[in-house]
Amino acid sequence: MEQQTKTNLLNVHTWIRLLYMVLFGVLSVVARMVIWVVAILQFILLLVMGDGNNNLRDLGQGASKWSYQVFLFLTFNSDDKPFPFSDWPEIDPPPAGDIIEAEFVETETTEEPSDLDDVPTFVDTEEEPKNEDNNKTA
Repeated sequence: MEQQTKTNLLNVHTWIRLLYMVLFGVLSVVARMVIWVVAILQFILLLVMGDGNNNLRDLGQGASKWSYQVFLFLTFNSDDKPFPFSDWPEIDPPPAGDIIEAEFVETETTEEPSDLDDVPTFVDTEEEPKNEDNNKTA
């Protein structure tokens, strides 16, 4: 058993994999930041223009798939090293209707402005009559 452990500890391929794992672990942090930036930009574009950007959508999908490949490699579920040691993940075209677009709905108001008296209040505005009997102590 000791010989097997010694052989495993001296295996150069295992130590090289550790270096790749550290490299891809650091790069995955950068990829997650890129994904957050893309998500925020897409949301801002949706608010301002009513639609997202296709190039940002493709970048987000590619970075997400690449991150998935990295996590498969880091967890020993795959021996294939992600990009740049293999091809960049292919981008799937979005199915029709999956892309969120802002919908502008115009509403017509036929009601007249409500009177301020209709606004509910939680403060009693009427003063209660003072009862002198409650103020007396027995």
